[in-house]
Amino acid sequence: MAAMQQNLTKMVSAQLRIKANEFLNSRKHANNLADILQMFEAETDNYTPLLLTIEVIFTELLKRGDLIQEIVPLKPIDHSAEAEYTRWLRDCYETATTRALECIKRGRSCSRRQALITTCKLLQAEGKYPMESSPGYYFPSVRLKNIFSVLLDSETAMTAPIARFQEFTEYRDVQQYGLKVLSTLAYRKSPTPMYMQNYLELMDKLLVSEIPVEIKMKVKDREEDEKEEKLLCGTDDKAPFPYNPGVCRRYANRCWGFACQWPLCEEPRTHRRALLLLVERLMPLLTRPHLATDMLCDSLDAGGPISMLALQGVLELVRRHNIDYPDLYDRLYVMFEPEMFATRYKRRLMHLADIFLSSTHLPEGLVAAFAKRLSRLALVASPEDACGLLQLVANMILRHPGLKRMICYEDSPAIMSSDPYVMEETCASNSRALGSSLWEVAALQRHFCASVSAARSPCPWPPATTAPCSMPN
Repeated sequence: MAAMQQNLTKMVSAQLRIKANEFLNSRKHANNLADILQMFEAETDNYTPLLLTIEVIFTELLKRGDLIQEIVPLKPIDHSAEAEYTRWLRDCYETATTRALECIKRGRSCSRRQALITTCKLLQAEGKYPMESSPGYYFPSVRLKNIFSVLLDSETAMTAPIARFQEFTEYRDVQQYGLKVLSTLAYRKSPTPMYMQNYLELMDKLLVSEIPVEIKMKVKDREEDEKEEKLLCGTDDKAPFPYNPGVCRRYANRCWGFACQWPLCEEPRTHRRALLLLVERLMPLLTRPHLATDMLCDSLDAGGPISMLALQGVLELVRRHNIDYPDLYDRLYVMFEPEMFATRYKRRLMHLADIFLSSTHLPEGLVAAFAKRLSRLALVASPEDACGLLQLVANMILRHPGLKRMICYEDSPAIMSSDPYVMEETCASNSRALGSSLWEVAALQRHFCASVSAARSPCPWPPATTAPCSMPN
């Protein structure tokens, strides 16, 4: 059955190729274009051959200038045969783009991705060869707005088409115009969960390249960079595209400002997507990052993976914007529990904890509680996670030499039974860690995995001259 379907697709592709060549070579086959567009109404789930055909046809027509029609104000409409033919071609072009946009929402997944590629390629061709005379740079932002509207208003997740759109976000003009267009589509008082999810994913793709916060560039350097910039609709014979990182930053703030008014925290998947976008892309770009405090603090109290993601944003606010968060270290302390090993953000949590505990001015009892808790968790962790936890404990001891008295060289039952440390205590300062020892590390030196047992030499542990250990990637 699959082989028959593949042979049928090849036959259709060959017929379409013949019809397209006949149309492009002679006007007497103009009806071939109408026949091709009519085929979009057929009941099928594979529109890929049709999409590739209209992409070839209209790209060639735009290059030739067959769609250009000069409109002079106050001048009677030209009803000549040539003008009527041009108007008919323009109508067919509008119909083709509409059909391609509809195919993004229906058919096979490969056909939907090809529909997105076709619409973007036609946008590129129209930008390079405009249908109206344009002496300078031209970007058909209306076409991009139509693409975004289809991606956002879909009743299903558009993860695959949006991921395919990422190959176009490396172009500077797509980044700038994309954020501008997205900001005009963001004003919705009650968006659906699917709309919010598609919106956040699309915004994440547009921010894939880092936008400089400060622009300090000489004129000569700016001219050299403009030559190296990749433009989707740029040509050598037109004025260069006026890319402005400050404009991109302003539109990014506007997009996020609208999104903040939505109920992002009600749906767990949307909540995680919003936090990832905020902490990984938007925090350096926000003009008023303190407005994200409420969302980050509420997320930090949510528990689980949501708290781990929010921790990075809170760290940014504390370090760079002097925002105080009560009981921050106690919140970080209780995040280290056996359930953390089942999340995909466990390595992020260990890395952030290393940053939070990097100060040498922290109370010794607080750091001792973290060292003890991480050592206890290393007993039940996988070998890879145990190595990461041991490296983190080693960093704490090297930064706080007073904790060396906790180093234990034996793990006898007597020591284990008389351990005063309270693992269930949620307040790090009340866990009585300073009166305990790190017998867990001594036990791990007999671990079955060589990478764990050899993580630190038994005597002395750790070496006093060793620099703080870096977190594993």
